[in-house]
Amino acid sequence: MTRVFVIGTALFLCACAPTVSEQKGSDLQASCEALVSAETGVASGNVQATSTQSEATGTVVSVSVAGAEAPWICRADVTGVITDVEYSQEG
Repeated sequence: MTRVFVIGTALFLCACAPTVSEQKGSDLQASCEALVSAETGVASGNVQATSTQSEATGTVVSVSVAGAEAPWICRADVTGVITDVEYSQEG
């Protein structure tokens, strides 16, 4: 009975814990939100990562900013280092 409980508990804990990839994505989104907030001067509560896409060269995070007509784009290399933050609309 003890073995069943231990195995069941271990499986439950494994299913709930975020994967390394999810944790890195979450950290990257938070970093992008902070950089876009600083770049735009908009309070962090009005800046939110809306999507994350993995590419061969790294990751692209789209960030919504209150009052902006288009999203901001945050790019990171394959190691997770942010290399670029820019507004996606010209002008």
